[in-house]
Amino acid sequence: MNESPSENIELQKPKLQTWELVYSGTWSAVYVKQLQHRNATETDPFSDTFESFAHLYSQLEQYRGKVKKLDYENMLRQEEIKSIVSDPGRQFTDSEKRILSLQEENISLMRQNDGTQKEILRMALKVKDLAKKEIQIMNLEQRCMKLDQENSILKDELTTLQLMYKKSEEENKKLKGENNLMLEKILVHKKEEVDIINLKNETMKMIRDHQMFYELENARKEDPSPEQSLEFLRSLSELSMRSQGGSAQGGQAAGGRNMGIFARMFRKSESDGDDTEARSNTISSLSRTRMYSGPSIKPTTVVNKVDAHSNEIYSLAFSYQGTLFATGGADKTIKLWRSSNLPQVESVSTLVGCNAGVMSIDIDERDQYLIAGSNDSAVRIWQIAGGQIRSTLMGHDNKILTVKFYNHSQRAVSGSHDRTLRLWDVRTSKNMRTIFARSSCNDLAVLSDSGTSIVSGHFDKRLRFWDDRQDTSSYEMLMDGRITSIDLSSCGKYLVCSCKDTSAIKFIDLKLNQAIATFTADGLRIGEQTRCSFSPDGQYVAVGSTDGHIYLWNTRTLKREDIPKSHNSMVPAIRWHPFGQAFISLEKSKRFFVWSNTDL
Repeated sequence: MNESPSENIELQKPKLQTWELVYSGTWSAVYVKQLQHRNATETDPFSDTFESFAHLYSQLEQYRGKVKKLDYENMLRQEEIKSIVSDPGRQFTDSEKRILSLQEENISLMRQNDGTQKEILRMALKVKDLAKKEIQIMNLEQRCMKLDQENSILKDELTTLQLMYKKSEEENKKLKGENNLMLEKILVHKKEEVDIINLKNETMKMIRDHQMFYELENARKEDPSPEQSLEFLRSLSELSMRSQGGSAQGGQAAGGRNMGIFARMFRKSESDGDDTEARSNTISSLSRTRMYSGPSIKPTTVVNKVDAHSNEIYSLAFSYQGTLFATGGADKTIKLWRSSNLPQVESVSTLVGCNAGVMSIDIDERDQYLIAGSNDSAVRIWQIAGGQIRSTLMGHDNKILTVKFYNHSQRAVSGSHDRTLRLWDVRTSKNMRTIFARSSCNDLAVLSDSGTSIVSGHFDKRLRFWDDRQDTSSYEMLMDGRITSIDLSSCGKYLVCSCKDTSAIKFIDLKLNQAIATFTADGLRIGEQTRCSFSPDGQYVAVGSTDGHIYLWNTRTLKREDIPKSHNSMVPAIRWHPFGQAFISLEKSKRFFVWSNTDL
Protein backbone atom coordinates (compact mmCIF):
# COMPACT_ATOMS: atom_id res chain seq x y z
CA MET A 1 0.00 0.00 0.00
CA ASN A 2 2.59 2.57 1.11
CA GLU A 3 5.31 3.55 -1.35
CA SER A 4 8.75 4.37 -0.03
CA PRO A 5 10.37 7.81 -0.83
CA SER A 6 13.07 6.12 -2.89
CA GLU A 7 10.40 4.62 -5.15
CA ASN A 8 8.77 8.07 -5.57
CA ILE A 9 12.09 9.56 -6.65
CA GLU A 10 12.64 6.81 -9.22
CA LEU A 11 9.19 7.43 -10.66
CA GLN A 12 9.81 11.17 -11.05
CA LYS A 13 13.03 10.90 -13.10
CA PRO A 14 11.40 9.56 -16.29
CA LYS A 15 8.82 12.36 -16.13
CA LEU A 16 11.54 15.02 -16.23
CA GLN A 17 13.14 13.30 -19.22
CA THR A 18 9.76 13.18 -20.95
CA TRP A 19 9.17 16.92 -20.36
CA GLU A 20 12.58 17.63 -21.78
CA LEU A 21 11.77 15.69 -24.93
CA VAL A 22 8.35 17.32 -25.27
CA TYR A 23 9.34 20.87 -24.61
CA SER A 24 12.93 20.86 -25.84
CA GLY A 25 12.09 23.00 -28.83
CA THR A 26 9.59 25.39 -27.22
CA TRP A 27 9.76 28.52 -25.02
CA SER A 28 9.22 26.45 -21.90
CA ALA A 29 12.56 24.68 -22.38
CA VAL A 30 14.15 27.39 -20.31
CA TYR A 31 11.65 26.75 -17.53
CA VAL A 32 12.36 23.02 -17.68
CA LYS A 33 16.09 23.66 -17.49
CA GLN A 34 15.52 25.89 -14.48
CA LEU A 35 13.53 23.09 -12.78
CA GLN A 36 16.27 20.61 -13.60
CA HIS A 37 18.84 23.03 -12.19
CA ARG A 38 16.74 23.42 -9.03
CA ASN A 39 16.49 19.59 -8.69
CA ALA A 40 20.25 19.34 -9.22
CA THR A 41 20.94 21.87 -6.47
CA GLU A 42 18.13 21.06 -4.05
CA THR A 43 17.22 17.35 -4.59
CA ASP A 44 20.31 15.47 -5.84
CA PRO A 45 22.55 16.39 -2.84
CA PHE A 46 19.99 14.69 -0.59
CA SER A 47 19.38 11.55 -2.70
CA ASP A 48 21.60 9.44 -0.40
CA THR A 49 19.65 10.68 2.57
CA PHE A 50 16.36 9.74 0.92
CA GLU A 51 17.66 6.23 0.08
CA SER A 52 18.88 5.72 3.66
CA PHE A 53 15.54 6.90 4.96
CA ALA A 54 13.68 4.45 2.68
CA HIS A 55 15.87 1.55 3.81
CA LEU A 56 15.38 2.39 7.47
CA TYR A 57 11.67 2.82 6.91
CA SER A 58 11.43 -0.69 5.40
CA GLN A 59 13.37 -2.17 8.35
CA LEU A 60 11.07 -0.33 10.75
CA GLU A 61 8.06 -1.92 9.10
CA GLN A 62 9.63 -5.37 9.44
CA TYR A 63 10.35 -4.82 13.13
CA ARG A 64 6.82 -3.55 13.64
CA GLY A 65 5.50 -6.82 12.19
CA LYS A 66 7.73 -8.89 14.47
CA VAL A 67 6.69 -6.87 17.51
CA LYS A 68 3.00 -7.41 16.68
CA LYS A 69 3.60 -11.14 16.28
CA LEU A 70 5.43 -11.38 19.64
CA ASP A 71 2.73 -9.34 21.34
CA TYR A 72 0.11 -11.72 19.99
CA GLU A 73 2.02 -14.80 21.23
CA ASN A 74 2.55 -13.20 24.63
CA MET A 75 -1.17 -12.45 24.90
CA LEU A 76 -2.03 -16.08 24.16
CA ARG A 77 0.35 -17.30 26.85
CA GLN A 78 -0.99 -14.88 29.38
CA GLU A 79 -4.54 -16.05 28.72
CA GLU A 80 -3.44 -19.65 29.06
CA ILE A 81 -1.77 -18.90 32.42
CA LYS A 82 -4.84 -17.05 33.64
CA SER A 83 -7.09 -19.97 32.71
CA ILE A 84 -4.85 -22.36 34.59
CA VAL A 85 -4.65 -20.16 37.68
CA SER A 86 -8.40 -19.40 37.69
CA ASP A 87 -9.38 -23.12 37.82
CA PRO A 88 -9.19 -23.99 41.58
CA GLY A 89 -10.02 -27.64 41.20
CA ARG A 90 -7.32 -28.39 38.78
CA GLN A 91 -4.32 -30.37 39.92
CA PHE A 92 -0.99 -28.94 38.79
CA THR A 93 1.78 -31.14 37.75
CA ASP A 94 5.21 -30.72 39.18
CA SER A 95 6.42 -29.06 35.99
CA GLU A 96 3.54 -26.57 36.00
CA LYS A 97 4.13 -25.77 39.65
CA ARG A 98 7.77 -25.33 38.86
CA ILE A 99 6.87 -22.96 35.99
CA LEU A 100 4.57 -20.87 38.23
CA SER A 101 7.24 -20.63 40.91
CA LEU A 102 9.83 -19.59 38.38
CA GLN A 103 7.49 -16.97 36.93
CA GLU A 104 6.87 -15.48 40.39
CA GLU A 105 10.61 -15.54 41.09
CA ASN A 106 11.27 -13.95 37.70
CA ILE A 107 8.81 -11.16 38.45
CA SER A 108 10.47 -10.58 41.83
CA LEU A 109 13.92 -10.53 40.23
CA MET A 110 12.74 -8.14 37.56
CA ARG A 111 11.46 -5.78 40.24
CA GLN A 112 14.75 -6.03 42.12
CA ASN A 113 16.65 -5.52 38.87
CA ASP A 114 14.62 -2.42 38.12
CA GLY A 115 15.49 -0.95 41.57
CA THR A 116 19.14 -1.95 41.10
CA GLN A 117 19.30 -0.26 37.70
CA LYS A 118 17.85 2.92 39.16
CA GLU A 119 20.42 2.83 41.95
CA ILE A 120 23.19 2.19 39.42
CA LEU A 121 21.98 5.13 37.34
CA ARG A 122 21.88 7.36 40.43
CA MET A 123 25.40 6.29 41.41
CA ALA A 124 26.62 6.86 37.86
CA LEU A 125 25.27 10.42 37.98
CA LYS A 126 27.03 10.98 41.30
CA VAL A 127 30.25 9.60 39.86
CA LYS A 128 29.89 11.95 36.90
CA ASP A 129 29.33 14.93 39.22
CA LEU A 130 32.35 13.93 41.27
CA ALA A 131 34.47 13.73 38.13
CA LYS A 132 33.35 17.24 37.14
CA LYS A 133 34.16 18.55 40.60
CA GLU A 134 37.58 16.90 40.49
CA ILE A 135 38.22 18.62 37.15
CA GLN A 136 37.09 21.92 38.65
CA ILE A 137 39.37 21.38 41.64
CA MET A 138 42.31 20.69 39.33
CA ASN A 139 41.54 23.84 37.33
CA LEU A 140 41.30 25.90 40.52
CA GLU A 141 44.58 24.51 41.78
CA GLN A 142 46.25 25.45 38.49
CA ARG A 143 44.71 28.92 38.65
CA CYS A 144 45.90 29.33 42.25
CA MET A 145 49.42 28.38 41.21
CA LYS A 146 49.24 30.90 38.36
CA LEU A 147 47.90 33.62 40.68
CA ASP A 148 50.66 32.90 43.17
CA GLN A 149 53.23 33.42 40.42
CA GLU A 150 51.54 36.65 39.29
CA ASN A 151 51.31 37.82 42.91
CA SER A 152 55.02 37.22 43.37
CA ILE A 153 55.76 39.22 40.20
CA LEU A 154 53.47 42.04 41.35
CA LYS A 155 55.19 42.12 44.74
CA ASP A 156 58.53 42.51 43.00
CA GLU A 157 57.12 45.26 40.78
CA LEU A 158 55.58 47.02 43.81
CA THR A 159 58.91 46.98 45.59
CA THR A 160 60.59 48.39 42.48
CA LEU A 161 57.91 51.09 42.09
CA GLN A 162 58.21 52.06 45.75
CA LEU A 163 61.94 52.51 45.30
CA MET A 164 61.35 54.52 42.10
CA TYR A 165 58.69 56.62 43.86
CA LYS A 166 61.04 57.36 46.73
CA LYS A 167 63.75 58.34 44.27
CA SER A 168 61.25 60.47 42.29
CA GLU A 169 60.15 62.24 45.48
CA GLU A 170 63.74 63.10 46.26
CA GLU A 171 64.26 64.36 42.70
CA ASN A 172 60.97 66.29 42.88
CA LYS A 173 62.04 68.00 46.09
CA LYS A 174 65.33 68.86 44.47
CA LEU A 175 63.58 70.19 41.35
CA LYS A 176 61.16 72.22 43.47
CA GLY A 177 64.08 73.83 45.21
CA GLU A 178 65.74 74.56 41.88
CA ASN A 179 62.40 75.84 40.52
CA ASN A 180 62.01 78.23 43.44
CA LEU A 181 65.53 79.52 42.86
CA MET A 182 64.78 79.92 39.14
CA LEU A 183 61.53 81.77 39.90
CA GLU A 184 63.37 84.14 42.20
CA LYS A 185 65.98 84.73 39.50
CA ILE A 186 63.24 85.22 36.88
CA LEU A 187 61.45 87.75 39.08
CA VAL A 188 64.68 89.63 39.62
CA HIS A 189 65.41 89.46 35.89
CA LYS A 190 61.90 90.67 35.00
CA LYS A 191 62.22 93.54 37.44
CA GLU A 192 65.54 94.51 35.88
CA GLU A 193 63.98 94.14 32.42
CA VAL A 194 61.10 96.45 33.39
CA ASP A 195 63.58 98.96 34.80
CA ILE A 196 65.58 98.84 31.57
CA ILE A 197 62.44 99.26 29.44
CA ASN A 198 61.33 102.21 31.57
CA LEU A 199 64.81 103.67 31.34
CA LYS A 200 64.80 103.35 27.55
CA ASN A 201 61.37 104.94 27.36
CA GLU A 202 62.54 107.73 29.64
CA THR A 203 65.58 108.25 27.43
CA MET A 204 63.43 108.47 24.30
CA LYS A 205 61.14 110.94 26.05
CA MET A 206 64.12 113.06 27.06
CA ILE A 207 65.37 113.04 23.49
CA ARG A 208 61.97 114.15 22.18
CA ASP A 209 61.74 116.85 24.85
CA HIS A 210 65.27 118.02 24.04
CA GLN A 211 64.39 118.26 20.36
CA MET A 212 61.27 120.20 21.22
CA PHE A 213 63.35 122.49 23.49
CA TYR A 214 65.76 123.31 20.70
CA GLU A 215 62.91 123.91 18.26
CA LEU A 216 61.39 126.37 20.74
CA GLU A 217 64.73 128.00 21.38
CA ASN A 218 65.39 128.31 17.67
CA ALA A 219 61.99 129.86 17.23
CA ARG A 220 62.87 132.42 19.89
CA LYS A 221 66.36 132.78 18.46
CA GLU A 222 67.81 132.05 21.86
CA ASP A 223 70.17 129.11 21.38
CA PRO A 224 71.59 127.38 24.50
CA SER A 225 75.26 127.72 25.19
CA PRO A 226 77.62 125.19 23.56
CA GLU A 227 78.85 124.05 26.99
CA GLN A 228 75.30 123.18 28.09
CA SER A 229 74.57 121.29 24.87
CA LEU A 230 77.82 119.35 25.06
CA GLU A 231 77.25 118.38 28.70
CA PHE A 232 73.67 117.23 27.93
CA LEU A 233 74.65 115.14 24.91
CA ARG A 234 77.50 113.43 26.78
CA SER A 235 75.21 112.53 29.66
CA LEU A 236 72.50 111.33 27.28
CA SER A 237 74.97 109.10 25.45
CA GLU A 238 76.20 107.65 28.75
CA LEU A 239 72.59 106.94 29.81
CA SER A 240 71.76 105.15 26.54
CA MET A 241 74.91 103.00 26.65
CA ARG A 242 74.32 101.94 30.25
CA SER A 243 70.66 101.11 29.64
CA GLN A 244 71.55 98.92 26.66
CA GLY A 245 74.26 97.22 28.69
CA GLY A 246 71.68 96.08 31.27
CA SER A 247 72.97 98.07 34.26
CA ALA A 248 69.73 99.43 35.68
CA GLN A 249 71.24 101.13 38.72
CA GLY A 250 73.97 102.86 36.70
CA GLY A 251 71.36 103.92 34.13
CA GLN A 252 69.11 105.34 36.81
CA ALA A 253 72.03 107.30 38.30
CA ALA A 254 72.91 108.69 34.89
CA GLY A 255 69.24 109.43 34.33
CA GLY A 256 69.20 111.40 37.58
CA ARG A 257 72.14 113.54 36.43
CA ASN A 258 70.50 114.10 33.06
CA MET A 259 67.26 115.07 34.70
CA GLY A 260 69.15 117.66 36.75
CA ILE A 261 70.65 119.17 33.61
CA PHE A 262 67.32 118.89 31.85
CA ALA A 263 65.56 120.66 34.73
CA ARG A 264 68.01 123.55 34.56
CA MET A 265 67.52 123.86 30.80
CA PHE A 266 63.73 123.98 31.28
CA ARG A 267 63.62 126.19 34.36
CA LYS A 268 61.27 128.56 32.53
CA SER A 269 58.68 125.83 32.05
CA GLU A 270 58.65 125.10 35.79
CA SER A 271 57.18 128.50 36.50
CA ASP A 272 54.15 127.52 34.43
CA GLY A 273 53.49 124.29 36.41
CA ASP A 274 50.43 125.61 38.20
CA ASP A 275 48.74 126.63 34.95
CA THR A 276 49.54 123.25 33.39
CA GLU A 277 48.06 121.39 36.36
CA ALA A 278 44.92 123.51 36.24
CA ARG A 279 44.52 122.76 32.55
CA SER A 280 45.06 119.04 33.24
CA ASN A 281 42.35 119.06 35.91
CA THR A 282 39.98 120.82 33.53
CA ILE A 283 40.63 118.26 30.80
CA SER A 284 40.21 115.44 33.35
CA SER A 285 36.83 116.75 34.43
CA LEU A 286 35.70 116.99 30.82
CA SER A 287 37.00 113.52 29.93
CA ARG A 288 34.73 111.81 32.45
CA THR A 289 31.84 112.19 29.99
CA ARG A 290 32.29 111.18 26.38
CA MET A 291 31.09 113.76 23.92
CA TYR A 292 29.35 112.48 20.78
CA SER A 293 28.88 114.49 17.62
CA GLY A 294 25.37 113.45 16.59
CA PRO A 295 23.90 109.99 15.97
CA SER A 296 26.03 107.02 14.97
CA ILE A 297 26.01 106.12 11.30
CA LYS A 298 25.95 102.67 9.74
CA PRO A 299 29.43 101.92 8.38
CA THR A 300 29.30 100.41 4.91
CA THR A 301 32.66 101.16 3.30
CA VAL A 302 36.21 100.18 4.17
CA VAL A 303 38.30 103.36 3.87
CA ASN A 304 41.62 102.07 5.20
CA LYS A 305 43.41 98.77 5.82
CA VAL A 306 46.41 98.65 8.14
CA ASP A 307 48.85 95.81 8.87
CA ALA A 308 49.12 96.23 12.62
CA HIS A 309 50.95 93.27 14.19
CA SER A 310 53.36 90.51 13.27
CA ASN A 311 50.98 87.83 14.55
CA GLU A 312 47.31 87.34 15.33
CA ILE A 313 45.44 90.34 16.73
CA TYR A 314 42.97 89.92 19.62
CA SER A 315 41.97 93.16 21.35
CA LEU A 316 41.02 96.77 20.61
CA ALA A 317 40.15 99.84 22.72
CA PHE A 318 39.53 103.56 21.98
CA SER A 319 40.53 106.39 24.29
CA TYR A 320 37.68 108.38 25.86
CA GLN A 321 38.25 111.39 23.60
CA GLY A 322 38.80 109.29 20.46
CA THR A 323 42.24 110.69 19.66
CA LEU A 324 43.97 107.34 20.26
CA PHE A 325 43.19 103.66 20.06
CA ALA A 326 45.22 100.61 21.03
CA THR A 327 45.51 97.08 19.61
CA GLY A 328 46.98 93.98 21.21
CA GLY A 329 47.89 90.62 19.80
CA ALA A 330 49.78 87.36 19.97
CA ASP A 331 53.10 89.12 19.31
CA LYS A 332 53.09 90.22 23.02
CA THR A 333 52.92 93.92 22.13
CA ILE A 334 50.38 96.74 22.39
CA LYS A 335 50.40 99.34 19.63
CA LEU A 336 49.04 102.86 20.02
CA TRP A 337 47.53 104.61 16.99
CA ARG A 338 46.48 108.22 16.47
CA SER A 339 42.86 108.38 15.27
CA SER A 340 42.22 112.14 15.27
CA ASN A 341 42.48 112.27 11.47
CA LEU A 342 40.41 109.28 10.38
CA PRO A 343 40.42 107.44 8.04
CA GLN A 344 44.16 108.01 8.20
CA VAL A 345 45.83 106.43 11.24
CA GLU A 346 49.35 106.95 12.49
CA SER A 347 51.42 104.64 14.67
CA VAL A 348 52.34 106.47 17.86
CA SER A 349 54.28 103.93 19.94
CA THR A 350 54.62 100.27 20.88
CA LEU A 351 54.22 99.12 24.49
CA VAL A 352 56.23 96.05 25.45
CA GLY A 353 56.57 94.00 28.61
CA CYS A 354 54.02 91.18 28.21
CA ASN A 355 55.32 87.62 28.07
CA ALA A 356 52.33 86.22 26.15
CA GLY A 357 49.47 87.32 23.92
CA VAL A 358 47.45 90.41 24.93
CA MET A 359 43.77 89.42 25.32
CA SER A 360 42.13 92.61 26.65
CA ILE A 361 42.86 96.38 26.72
CA ASP A 362 41.25 99.40 28.39
CA ILE A 363 42.23 103.09 28.58
CA ASP A 364 41.46 105.28 31.58
CA GLU A 365 39.08 108.26 31.34
CA ARG A 366 41.94 110.81 31.35
CA ASP A 367 43.77 109.03 28.50
CA GLN A 368 46.85 108.79 30.72
CA TYR A 369 47.07 105.07 31.49
CA LEU A 370 46.47 101.84 29.63
CA ILE A 371 45.71 98.52 31.31
CA ALA A 372 46.06 95.13 29.63
CA GLY A 373 45.48 91.47 30.53
CA SER A 374 47.75 88.82 29.08
CA ASN A 375 47.96 85.05 28.72
CA ASP A 376 50.93 85.12 31.13
CA SER A 377 48.45 85.58 34.05
CA ALA A 378 49.55 89.18 34.72
CA VAL A 379 47.81 92.57 34.54
CA ARG A 380 50.02 95.50 33.53
CA ILE A 381 49.46 99.25 33.56
CA TRP A 382 51.42 101.57 31.26
CA GLN A 383 51.81 105.32 31.23
CA ILE A 384 50.67 106.30 27.73
CA ALA A 385 52.79 109.44 27.43
CA GLY A 386 56.14 107.83 28.17
CA GLY A 387 55.35 104.20 27.38
CA GLN A 388 56.60 103.11 30.82
CA ILE A 389 55.20 100.19 32.80
CA ARG A 390 53.68 101.80 35.86
CA SER A 391 52.87 98.56 37.68
CA THR A 392 52.49 94.81 37.21
CA LEU A 393 49.58 93.19 39.06
CA MET A 394 50.13 89.52 39.90
CA GLY A 395 47.71 87.04 41.48
CA HIS A 396 45.77 85.16 38.83
CA ASP A 397 46.62 81.49 38.20
CA ASN A 398 45.63 81.36 34.53
CA LYS A 399 45.30 83.53 31.45
CA ILE A 400 43.49 86.84 31.85
CA LEU A 401 40.63 87.32 29.39
CA THR A 402 39.26 90.76 30.33
CA VAL A 403 40.27 93.93 32.26
CA LYS A 404 38.44 97.20 32.91
CA PHE A 405 39.10 100.51 34.70
CA TYR A 406 36.28 101.73 36.97
CA ASN A 407 35.53 104.16 39.80
CA HIS A 408 36.96 107.12 37.82
CA SER A 409 39.93 104.93 36.83
CA GLN A 410 41.11 104.67 40.43
CA ARG A 411 40.38 100.96 40.46
CA ALA A 412 40.53 98.07 38.01
CA VAL A 413 38.82 94.69 37.74
CA SER A 414 40.17 91.63 35.91
CA GLY A 415 38.54 88.34 34.94
CA SER A 416 40.49 85.16 34.33
CA HIS A 417 40.23 81.60 33.10
CA ASP A 418 40.99 80.58 36.71
CA ARG A 419 37.31 81.39 37.54
CA THR A 420 38.08 84.42 39.70
CA LEU A 421 37.59 88.16 39.54
CA ARG A 422 40.21 90.40 41.16
CA LEU A 423 39.72 94.00 42.19
CA TRP A 424 42.81 96.26 42.14
CA ASP A 425 43.71 99.64 43.58
CA VAL A 426 45.43 101.41 40.68
CA ARG A 427 47.26 103.89 42.90
CA THR A 428 48.79 101.33 45.28
CA SER A 429 48.82 98.31 42.88
CA LYS A 430 47.28 96.16 45.61
CA ASN A 431 44.72 93.38 45.24
CA MET A 432 41.71 94.69 47.17
CA ARG A 433 39.46 91.66 46.79
CA THR A 434 39.36 88.26 45.10
CA ILE A 435 35.96 86.91 44.11
CA PHE A 436 35.41 83.25 43.19
CA ALA A 437 32.99 83.36 40.24
CA ARG A 438 32.60 79.54 39.80
CA SER A 439 33.29 79.72 36.05
CA SER A 440 35.80 81.17 33.60
CA CYS A 441 35.13 84.91 33.13
CA ASN A 442 35.26 85.95 29.46
CA ASP A 443 34.23 89.62 29.68
CA LEU A 444 33.29 92.42 32.10
CA ALA A 445 31.28 95.64 32.12
CA VAL A 446 30.94 98.35 34.78
CA LEU A 447 27.32 99.40 35.30
CA SER A 448 28.03 102.67 37.13
CA ASP A 449 30.84 105.18 37.05
CA SER A 450 31.10 105.06 40.83
CA GLY A 451 32.16 101.45 40.35
CA THR A 452 30.01 99.53 42.79
CA SER A 453 28.12 97.44 40.20
CA ILE A 454 29.95 95.06 37.87
CA VAL A 455 28.53 92.48 35.46
CA SER A 456 30.53 89.50 34.21
CA GLY A 457 29.90 86.98 31.41
CA HIS A 458 30.97 83.36 31.94
CA PHE A 459 31.66 80.05 30.28
CA ASP A 460 28.76 78.40 32.20
CA LYS A 461 26.22 80.54 30.23
CA ARG A 462 25.53 82.94 33.12
CA LEU A 463 25.62 86.69 33.54
CA ARG A 464 26.54 87.57 37.12
CA PHE A 465 25.94 90.95 38.73
CA TRP A 466 28.31 91.98 41.53
CA ASP A 467 28.68 94.63 44.19
CA ASP A 468 32.43 95.13 44.56
CA ARG A 469 31.95 95.28 48.33
CA GLN A 470 30.52 91.71 48.45
CA ASP A 471 32.03 88.29 47.74
CA THR A 472 28.86 86.81 46.22
CA SER A 473 26.84 87.82 43.20
CA SER A 474 23.66 89.78 43.83
CA TYR A 475 21.85 88.41 40.75
CA GLU A 476 22.36 85.89 37.93
CA MET A 477 20.84 85.46 34.47
CA LEU A 478 21.07 82.20 32.49
CA MET A 479 21.64 82.57 28.73
CA ASP A 480 21.30 80.05 25.89
CA GLY A 481 25.03 79.48 25.37
CA ARG A 482 28.54 80.17 26.57
CA ILE A 483 29.04 83.93 26.85
CA THR A 484 32.06 85.26 24.96
CA SER A 485 31.53 89.02 25.41
CA ILE A 486 29.28 91.71 26.89
CA ASP A 487 28.91 95.44 26.19
CA LEU A 488 26.98 98.21 27.93
CA SER A 489 25.08 100.97 26.13
CA SER A 490 26.23 104.56 26.79
CA CYS A 491 22.95 105.32 28.62
CA GLY A 492 23.57 102.39 30.97
CA LYS A 493 20.09 100.93 30.45
CA TYR A 494 20.83 98.09 28.03
CA LEU A 495 23.33 95.27 27.77
CA VAL A 496 24.24 92.92 24.92
CA CYS A 497 26.05 89.61 25.21
CA SER A 498 27.27 87.18 22.54
CA CYS A 499 26.54 83.45 23.01
CA LYS A 500 28.79 80.92 21.28
CA ASP A 501 26.64 77.77 21.40
CA THR A 502 23.63 79.39 19.70
CA SER A 503 25.61 82.03 17.71
CA ALA A 504 23.18 84.71 18.89
CA ILE A 505 23.27 88.17 20.49
CA LYS A 506 21.04 88.76 23.52
CA PHE A 507 19.63 92.30 23.91
CA ILE A 508 18.90 92.82 27.63
CA ASP A 509 16.91 95.52 29.42
CA LEU A 510 18.65 96.05 32.77
CA LYS A 511 15.56 97.55 34.37
CA LEU A 512 13.50 94.47 33.52
CA ASN A 513 16.44 92.10 34.06
CA GLN A 514 15.48 90.08 31.02
CA ALA A 515 16.30 89.71 27.33
CA ILE A 516 13.90 91.72 25.18
CA ALA A 517 15.31 90.57 21.82
CA THR A 518 17.60 87.95 20.30
CA PHE A 519 19.67 88.85 17.22
CA THR A 520 20.55 85.95 14.93
CA ALA A 521 21.46 85.54 11.28
CA ASP A 522 22.11 82.74 8.82
CA GLY A 523 25.84 82.22 8.56
CA LEU A 524 26.71 83.93 11.85
CA ARG A 525 29.30 81.89 13.73
CA ILE A 526 30.52 83.26 17.05
CA GLY A 527 33.98 82.10 18.17
CA GLU A 528 35.66 81.85 21.55
CA GLN A 529 37.22 85.34 21.20
CA THR A 530 34.34 87.13 19.46
CA ARG A 531 33.47 90.56 20.94
CA CYS A 532 30.19 92.38 20.26
CA SER A 533 29.80 96.16 20.54
CA PHE A 534 27.19 98.92 20.95
CA SER A 535 27.39 102.07 18.85
CA PRO A 536 28.01 105.22 20.96
CA ASP A 537 24.35 106.29 20.73
CA GLY A 538 23.08 102.73 21.30
CA GLN A 539 21.29 102.57 17.94
CA TYR A 540 23.34 99.71 16.52
CA VAL A 541 24.84 96.44 17.73
CA ALA A 542 27.65 94.84 15.72
CA VAL A 543 29.51 91.56 15.92
CA GLY A 544 32.06 89.75 13.76
CA SER A 545 31.81 86.16 12.54
CA THR A 546 34.42 83.44 12.16
CA ASP A 547 33.92 83.47 8.37
CA GLY A 548 34.88 87.17 8.03
CA HIS A 549 31.38 88.69 7.85
CA ILE A 550 30.22 91.57 10.05
CA TYR A 551 26.61 91.55 11.24
CA LEU A 552 24.78 94.72 12.29
CA TRP A 553 21.33 95.16 13.92
CA ASN A 554 19.25 98.28 14.58
CA THR A 555 18.15 98.25 18.25
CA ARG A 556 15.17 100.49 17.48
CA THR A 557 13.67 98.45 14.65
CA LEU A 558 15.24 95.14 15.82
CA LYS A 559 16.12 94.44 12.19
CA ARG A 560 19.40 93.46 10.62
CA GLU A 561 21.32 95.96 8.47
CA ASP A 562 23.42 94.74 5.54
CA ILE A 563 27.20 95.23 5.56
CA PRO A 564 29.36 93.97 2.67
CA LYS A 565 31.99 91.35 3.45
CA SER A 566 35.58 92.63 3.38
CA HIS A 567 37.52 90.35 5.76
CA ASN A 568 39.08 87.07 4.71
CA SER A 569 39.34 85.54 8.19
CA MET A 570 37.76 85.71 11.64
CA VAL A 571 36.69 89.13 13.00
CA PRO A 572 37.37 88.94 16.77
CA ALA A 573 36.39 92.51 17.75
CA ILE A 574 34.67 95.69 16.54
CA ARG A 575 34.70 99.13 18.17
CA TRP A 576 32.99 102.36 17.15
CA HIS A 577 34.87 105.64 17.27
CA PRO A 578 33.55 107.60 20.29
CA PHE A 579 32.02 110.19 17.91
CA GLY A 580 30.08 107.41 16.12
CA GLN A 581 31.18 108.37 12.60
CA ALA A 582 33.29 105.27 11.95
CA PHE A 583 34.38 102.04 13.49
CA ILE A 584 37.35 99.73 13.39
CA SER A 585 37.17 95.97 12.89
CA LEU A 586 39.99 93.57 13.66
CA GLU A 587 40.97 90.76 11.34
CA LYS A 588 42.62 87.96 13.27
CA SER A 589 45.32 87.71 10.63
CA LYS A 590 47.40 90.72 11.79
CA ARG A 591 45.46 93.77 10.51
CA PHE A 592 42.51 96.08 11.12
CA PHE A 593 40.03 97.89 8.84
CA VAL A 594 38.67 101.41 9.21
CA TRP A 595 35.00 101.68 8.11
CA SER A 596 32.71 104.61 7.37
CA ASN A 597 29.95 105.73 5.01
CA THR A 598 31.11 109.37 4.87
CA ASP A 599 34.35 111.14 4.04
CA LEU A 600 35.92 112.01 7.38
